[in-house]
Amino acid sequence: MKTGEIRYSLLNHKTAWFLHYIIITFFLFIIPNQLNAQDISNLHIEKVQEEGLTNDCILSINQDSNGFLWFGTKEGLFRYDGYIFKAFRNFPGDSTTLMGNSIQCLYPEKNNLWIGSDGGLSRIDINTQNIKNFNCYGLKVNTILKKNDSIFWVGTASGLFQFNKNNYLWTKVPGFEKSTFINSLTDDHNGHLYVTTRNGFYCYSKLTGVCKYYRPDLPTFPQGDKNAPLSFSKSLLDNQGNLWIGTWDAGLLRFNTKTEKIKTWFYKTDDLHFLPYKIISDLLQDENGNIWLANKEGGLTIFCPSKNKFINYPVEWAGESRISGAVISLFRDKSGTFWIGTENGIVKYDPHYVHLSKTIYQLKTDTGLIYTHFAPLTMLKEKDGLWWMGMYEGLFMYDQKKGFIQDYSKILGLPANFAVFNILKDKSGATWLSVKNMLVKVSENVNNRNHPLQAEIFKSPDIKSSIYILYIDNENRIWIGTHSNGIFRFDPEARKFISYHYNTMGPESKINEIRAFCELSKDSLLIGGMHTGLILLHTNTGRFEKITWNNINKLVSDLTINELYKKDKDLWIGTDYYGLWATNTQFKNPQIITVNDGLPSMSVSTIVGDKQNNLWLLTNAGAVKFHIPDRKITQFNKKDGIQSPDGLTSIVIDDNSNISIASKGCIYSFNPANFVKNTHPPEVSITDLRIFDKDYTIHKGETIRLNYNQNYFSFEYVALNYTQSRLNKYAYKMDGLDKSWNIAGSRRYVSYANLDEGTYVFNVKACNNEGIWNNTPTKLVLIVNPPFWHRWWFYLSLCVLVLSIIYIIYRYNMNQFKMRLQLRDNIARDLHDDIGSTLSSINIFSKIALQKISTDKRSSSELLQKISDKSERTLDALSDIVWSINTRNDGLDNFLMKAREYLSEVLEAQCIPYDFSIDLEIEHLKIGMASRKELYLIFKEAICNASKYSGCTFIQICLTRHKSVCKLTISDNGKGFNINAVSSGNGLYNMGQRAKKMGADLYIESDENKGTLVSLSFHIPRFR
Repeated sequence: MKTGEIRYSLLNHKTAWFLHYIIITFFLFIIPNQLNAQDISNLHIEKVQEEGLTNDCILSINQDSNGFLWFGTKEGLFRYDGYIFKAFRNFPGDSTTLMGNSIQCLYPEKNNLWIGSDGGLSRIDINTQNIKNFNCYGLKVNTILKKNDSIFWVGTASGLFQFNKNNYLWTKVPGFEKSTFINSLTDDHNGHLYVTTRNGFYCYSKLTGVCKYYRPDLPTFPQGDKNAPLSFSKSLLDNQGNLWIGTWDAGLLRFNTKTEKIKTWFYKTDDLHFLPYKIISDLLQDENGNIWLANKEGGLTIFCPSKNKFINYPVEWAGESRISGAVISLFRDKSGTFWIGTENGIVKYDPHYVHLSKTIYQLKTDTGLIYTHFAPLTMLKEKDGLWWMGMYEGLFMYDQKKGFIQDYSKILGLPANFAVFNILKDKSGATWLSVKNMLVKVSENVNNRNHPLQAEIFKSPDIKSSIYILYIDNENRIWIGTHSNGIFRFDPEARKFISYHYNTMGPESKINEIRAFCELSKDSLLIGGMHTGLILLHTNTGRFEKITWNNINKLVSDLTINELYKKDKDLWIGTDYYGLWATNTQFKNPQIITVNDGLPSMSVSTIVGDKQNNLWLLTNAGAVKFHIPDRKITQFNKKDGIQSPDGLTSIVIDDNSNISIASKGCIYSFNPANFVKNTHPPEVSITDLRIFDKDYTIHKGETIRLNYNQNYFSFEYVALNYTQSRLNKYAYKMDGLDKSWNIAGSRRYVSYANLDEGTYVFNVKACNNEGIWNNTPTKLVLIVNPPFWHRWWFYLSLCVLVLSIIYIIYRYNMNQFKMRLQLRDNIARDLHDDIGSTLSSINIFSKIALQKISTDKRSSSELLQKISDKSERTLDALSDIVWSINTRNDGLDNFLMKAREYLSEVLEAQCIPYDFSIDLEIEHLKIGMASRKELYLIFKEAICNASKYSGCTFIQICLTRHKSVCKLTISDNGKGFNINAVSSGNGLYNMGQRAKKMGADLYIESDENKGTLVSLSFHIPRFR
């Protein structure tokens, strides 16, 4: 019996009224939904996650040239990157913020976004995020449209204006006196500007400046008063040059710009040819010519002009109950996604987004009872939309066209409430299934048209446990895997069972819980089961062979295998807890695909291949499409409309590539060929630079400079793809550091630390949800400034410093050498002057004394006395020389000690009283050898002169200090002298020369009968 006859027999015993009901239902509900190629009757509208969006009333939407979406609300402007919202608001008194918070309109222009608000006109640089405001004298800006590179049309609550962005001049456009509140502007690019207002609309000629006013007299005006204000909200120009206008209370208007004829669609409920709601706040046209209408009262409406049909969508939040909300704004982005602004947040329709909740078939009976807890364990699709389904509760048939399910266990006389794990069709067209430990063949019953199907049961006394898996090989033999009773083969022609024993654990041991078979060749069958590993059965000899791999042998030996699938020479293995395994029929080079590669779960229960070189997998966390050539993995889980991703039980792919996935109480059925592929490679924007956890805004094209100690920083980036943005993947590379691209997965940041100084280029790229990469990465130049000790000027300064130090050391050594030579010269001169001449005199006096010692004793005695005096002076001079060159005497305390000794020898011997006073802190000061010598000799000369020539009776000596200057004063009360009259003598001259050598100031004050004052001022720091 042909499969088509199954449907006939099932319908034959139904009553005529039920057939009539089905036909009417088909025409009423199926046909109206087929409005065009894009199934607008079955859109999935999902809510946008609103992290950072603080106001839900969306007044305007647009997209900038970088790809960011901007949403104007009643309380500010928000930028959206697919993940979070960033707010821009008005703060009174701050000119760097927006003019107002109620954002009425947005207009993108190259690197800028123009913003109309209740406070006026603003412009934001989308790269730097700097805001500039323009004084518009309190006008509320409702709409903006560019006229040319310099001038914008600006519609306000007080009329139409032209704004020159170069000189900031506002010019009011005349001719709009009848209605000045401008709602929207539309340019037909043919010299005309259409302006909608709160009472009618205008056609303004940009060439002549003539403004024509339209306020149509509507025959069925809702309020009945033709003079009542007729508010026109937004307008758009369609592909045929028609102007579509939304109104408040007056329906939808279409204005033919050539004939000036107006067609209207008014409000009326329960009629697809009439507008379902009164107030239209925005309009949008899609690529199929449909007009999308934002309803202020009841959600979204789509109008198909070619069918003259309206479809209404109360706004639906994904995963939440359906609620109605006012739709205020509409926008379609560059990728074709529709963004819908409501008074309760943002929703969107993405034509690229596959949402399986719109392809679901519920399992229910003809009485309407839904089998929510029934899950098909196995399915077999017949023709004409009929399905065999095996469940824990028995065998069922599902009629996809009728939409109900029927229990066939009773009809076929099968045991009730026993699980049906397998349903297969052999080469002859017979259907085979397993019930408990029995093999069942379902075939045509030609003898009974009321029961066109019959079941034939085959049993073996050796099969004592439930049959878990059936497999039909190329010889049309049925292989049977049991739960705990091993492997059997059934020959349909011979109607004979054959048992196969596996002898690794004993002579009669059997493999327990067989889960998968796969025929590799005529004589080899691959087997997998619970903790069995991979086993090859040589069917011609009955020999079993354990498949092992040296590198993963321990793992393979007790691996639980759920599924085996062969495609050409490739072998795919679905396991429990160890992912998807890939090898070939020679079992070489096994590879393991895990959650790290994109699988949602490590357990793979089912593998089916399609004609597009894909594998479809069922896992514990949803369904997976695995593209074999590039190993790309696409997940289908709860976010994609599967209500219970952990409860998927079976999958079937028919000859037309339709895929059906069974779950509890339903079947998800779809064709991947109908999926709209997202071919837009996403632009990537670097949104943030963080240095030591402090955020910095990055401007597009900016070069970032970091100091050497800013050695820990991170970048944040985002792919501006709004279709399943959770599936965006990223890769980055730092030129100058990385040799190849680093795959970041879905991670949107990267951190760096301790980069050497130099110039780097950070590259980041992304792929969209389809795995399409943007091969033009976003670049950011990064310069790490070297520390100052790595800069050229530091090296130059260091060289100069080293050379200077070397030179200073050299000069110091040379000066020391010169000082030593000078010291030697001074010592030699002093020895020659003070001692040599004296010794010469002594030598002469001694010779004379020797000559006269016998003849003139008196003269000899005088000469001897002179010799004695000169010897004493020589000793004193020699003592002074030794004292002056000894470095241990550089302290002023040693000078003072020497001075006191001299005063004691000279003044006390002559009984001249004196007073020697000094400042206490002076004793700790140091003075150089040369200066100390000169100071002491000046002191001696002054004391000697006072004691010998002044005839004084008292001498006052003071040594004081003021800051870095020390002052030595010696004064007496002697007879004094007239300084101006002094013309000869070496004493005063020598004192002056010695002071000059010290770099000191010598001052001598004296007059006859007034005593003498000698003052010497010298600097101490120079001699430290």
